[in-house]
Amino acid sequence: MSTKSDSVCRAALRGGSVLSAFALAAALASPAAAQETTPSEAPVLPMASAEDVIIVTGSRIARPDLQAASPVSVVTQESIKLSGTSGVEDYLRDIPQAVAAWGSATNNGNEGAATVDLRNLGEERTLVLVDGKRFVPYDSNGVVDLNMIPPALIERVEVVTGGASAVYGSDAISGVVNFIMRKDFEGIEADAQYGLTTRGDGQKTALSLTAGANFAEGRGNITINGTYRKEQAVYQGARGYSFDALAAADFSPGGSFTNAPGFVDLGPDGYQFDAGGNLIDLGANPGAFEPFNFNPYNLLQAPNEQWTATVLANYEISDSLEFYGRGSWAKSKVTTIVAPTGTFFFPFDINYLDNPFLSAQARGVFAGFDLDDPATPANEAGDGIVSAALGRRLTELGTRDSIYENKAWQVVGGLRGEFSGTLRWEVFAQYAKTKRTQDFVNDVAYDRLFQAVQVTPGGACVDPSGGCVPANIFGPGNLSEEAAEFIRLDLHQDDSTSQFVTGGFVTGDLPFTVPMAATPGAFVVGVEYRKETSKARPDANLIAGNSIGFGGSTPIDAQYDVKEAYAELKLPLVSDMSFVQELNLEGGVRYADYKNKVKTLGVGNSYSNWSWKLGGDWKPVNDLRVRVMYQRSVRAPNINEIGQPQTPSTGDATFDPCADSNPVGNPALTQLCIDTGVPAAQIGSVGGPIAGQINNFIGGNPDLVPEKSTTWTIGAVIQPRALPGFTATVDFFDIKVKDAILQIPEQSVLDICYGIEQDASGTFCSLIARSPTGRLNGDTTVGVDVSRRNIGQLRSQGIDIGLQYRFDIGAAGSLGLAFAATRQLKTDLQFASLLPTNECVGLVGKICLRPDPKWRWTQTTTWNNGPLTLQLRWQYIGKLTNDTVGFGTADPADFVVPKIKAYNYFDLAGSYDVTERFSLRGGINNLFDKQPPVVGNDYGGTTENSGNTYPATYDPLGRAFFVGATVSF
Repeated sequence: MSTKSDSVCRAALRGGSVLSAFALAAALASPAAAQETTPSEAPVLPMASAEDVIIVTGSRIARPDLQAASPVSVVTQESIKLSGTSGVEDYLRDIPQAVAAWGSATNNGNEGAATVDLRNLGEERTLVLVDGKRFVPYDSNGVVDLNMIPPALIERVEVVTGGASAVYGSDAISGVVNFIMRKDFEGIEADAQYGLTTRGDGQKTALSLTAGANFAEGRGNITINGTYRKEQAVYQGARGYSFDALAAADFSPGGSFTNAPGFVDLGPDGYQFDAGGNLIDLGANPGAFEPFNFNPYNLLQAPNEQWTATVLANYEISDSLEFYGRGSWAKSKVTTIVAPTGTFFFPFDINYLDNPFLSAQARGVFAGFDLDDPATPANEAGDGIVSAALGRRLTELGTRDSIYENKAWQVVGGLRGEFSGTLRWEVFAQYAKTKRTQDFVNDVAYDRLFQAVQVTPGGACVDPSGGCVPANIFGPGNLSEEAAEFIRLDLHQDDSTSQFVTGGFVTGDLPFTVPMAATPGAFVVGVEYRKETSKARPDANLIAGNSIGFGGSTPIDAQYDVKEAYAELKLPLVSDMSFVQELNLEGGVRYADYKNKVKTLGVGNSYSNWSWKLGGDWKPVNDLRVRVMYQRSVRAPNINEIGQPQTPSTGDATFDPCADSNPVGNPALTQLCIDTGVPAAQIGSVGGPIAGQINNFIGGNPDLVPEKSTTWTIGAVIQPRALPGFTATVDFFDIKVKDAILQIPEQSVLDICYGIEQDASGTFCSLIARSPTGRLNGDTTVGVDVSRRNIGQLRSQGIDIGLQYRFDIGAAGSLGLAFAATRQLKTDLQFASLLPTNECVGLVGKICLRPDPKWRWTQTTTWNNGPLTLQLRWQYIGKLTNDTVGFGTADPADFVVPKIKAYNYFDLAGSYDVTERFSLRGGINNLFDKQPPVVGNDYGGTTENSGNTYPATYDPLGRAFFVGATVSF
């Protein structure tokens, strides 16, 4: 609905923290050389011990001497603290491998969650783990809400980009984000942080308390954490650049045709009511039109609160047997706010002859349109009733607020042990559940308003049932408080999602060594079972589509389960030879058997798939390691994609080929428009998309099959002995996704139908349902069907670069330099075989929705001298060009800002250890108070573009300060 574990060996868990090393490096995302690595071969500081830097993501084989071929990036807790962000989603969207996904800067279209999107392939293709275990999704889409993960308990975040399904199963197409929690904590630690902008708004508060203790003579540990976060709302009206809804073509103040006076879609140009109930012919008086400026009501930062509680425990039952467990509880509340609802060109029957709310002049205008309406047989010519599409903004009802509350809990428990010195095993089980309530307030009930606009000469409802109160929506400010309450509609939906996972594996050394290798290889074999269920329970008005402003929703009751078996192998092939100091082979395979069931539809489906990986690394000399990996990954359709029935909603489109005067003079197009639902009498006067939006139908398909992807990565790690403390990594990646499950854009359906297919009975033309006036805006029977299909192809290709250098500067301390960059070479998106491939790298607009520049980088300079640390962070976002979309091709020159210039942001932060147990930190983000690019509201999709800019990609609030303190006992 929209608005108009892996485990590691026990030695690894006992190791000390990597925080000190990474904090000094202060790398935004230090590209690690391998999953399990010694410090001499990874871009971390050489002062860390071997046990400190075992990286666990990307493989279940945890042996420090075996290198893995997949590159991993690491973000530490200290890096997050010095950034001043209160939530991890704000930080992760800034790493070069990611693009801006949902978060507090997303308003219209945000489902009350914070997500991560690696490689711009969609959050549903990024797998999120906590300590190597799947975390519970927030709803039927299978996506994790990062709000539910406590930042204060994160030790580090490990990011593997590219396919990883052979290790983790479905969803790991673009990569894995693994949150590693702090374990074996002793003592009490309290942390507090507060921030606000220089305008005095956008306050952010974060509080946490962590307590831990060892017991049983150090054989066990229990750690408990509680956190609280709050961010306050910032409206678009609070910033000059976002106050007015600007047109991208000329920056003229614009807005919606659904305005406060009321727009009537009759005649070539339509009419607008005035305060006296008269109708102004906008063809004769175009200057009289008053577009509705919806921007001031919308948000640049959505208000949200999060509470989390986490318990971590481990206990060594014996020298060869250990228990571990985690209990997580979280609650979040997110509110998004958009402009007051309206009628949005739903059709209404108006009894104009004796309606006391209409002037004599308006009655005369309506009489001219009192024609036989074949779509409404009751409305005959001259019967005193006109069926008209109305666009009246109902400001009297207040803003439309969407209130999302998520409550999630997860329990994880397992045993791990050793058969011998080289064989280890683990079994685990986990269960999680999310309960989600959604309240949508201050909308209008279509049935009640339809009833309330038909008024007797005496001022009563023609149909007085249900306590009807006559509604005067014919002019600004005419709706009474009593009528507003009668038509007001608040909606509610309850969702629940559950997840059960159990499995086990055995890992250890192979019983042999390859003749030319110095050490044996290692293996892992395992099995896993997972079951996920989800239910959506919308109220009756949502199901019926009686909500004009919020759209509709449909019940979902679906589930799937999957049985999997997997194996991995890492095998040294050659050691200690000239130009082949090391040559290692790595492989993995996973088989999955799926069964799904959609109870609401009484259907089900089953399928199986394979995923695998094959790669290796070669170390010709001590200073260089080359790595390569080829992987086949899958993403099975999630519950929403298989279980959601067709649902009326709202989508984006810039151009309707049948609108305005477009068909005139083109007989073939004119006939096709008529054949696809435009009344012949309306040719030349059909209204186009309203504020870049049209109606649509979304939904799933139980017959969907898994997506398949292939990923190539090839790269090198350079650590010259002549330059101690320096590490460079360069990695090329190429991810291709076939049979991608996509919701084809509404504009693409129109383009194919009218520009390519040109057949009213064709596949895509059949997806179009028009209103009685020919519009694509109207009631819940009108719109473009964009239900999900295995129809698309995706591709992401680029180069990741990581540089890190740390050196002493004598008595002045030490200096650390870190650089993490991505050069995006391809971001391709093809919605259907009939459509050309959209090459979206460096483009943004109606098809290329999320900004994905060719270059993104972050450079940090960190100076440390005793208790004092200062850090300057430089973030670069490359230039972007508006994509050319629509029927035919739109010229970028049609936009005031055809290109968004490259952006540079600078953040300054520091910390000071006052005592061993008390430290302070603070900083200034967006140091030079750089305003985001202003491009106009119709530059792209309504979820990503809001307030004339892209508030999740660029800083929408301006310079901000933060202060924080940590005290331990």
